Amino acid sequence: MTQPKPRNPTDPLAERAAEPGNAGIFRLARSDLPALKQAADELGQAFFSVDLRRAGNVPGFIAAFNRDLDFPAWFGGNLDALHDCLSDFSWHPAPGYVIALTGCETLSANPTSFAAFNAVLASAVDAWRARNIPFRIFYVQDDPAPVTRQDASPGTT
Repeated sequence: MTQPKPRNPTDPLAERAAEPGNAGIFRLARSDLPALKQAADELGQAFFSVDLRRAGNVPGFIAAFNRDLDFPAWFGGNLDALHDCLSDFSWHPAPGYVIALTGCETLSANPTSFAAFNAVLASAVDAWRARNIPFRIFYVQDDPAPVTRQDASPGTT
């Protein structure tokens, strides 16, 4: 059996992934995505990537999450059901969760749908934070800016 590679304690991605109470919505430069996945893998946390390129409205967001997170058969296909699955991963147990949202450029096309979608994400973040279980959502962007914490309130990116 191979030993996990030691993490660089100064790596902000590894540190963010290691903090149990650190639930939130963040921005991530696309170039940092492999390091984030590696940090989640080393910690045994579930890592999901959701492709939102074709998700221009609430039904599109829901369909993308259902497809890329492989929701259970009982998933109801609406915002309440999305919240239920994002707040309770009993169908995919892990010590923490990382969700990378790619193709986010389409989100600005429908601000009303995005606000409703982001409200669900923020509520799920709050549920995990209350349980002190790592749950982080990253909006992956082509911008080479470093990782920054974003307010998990509805309507922010």
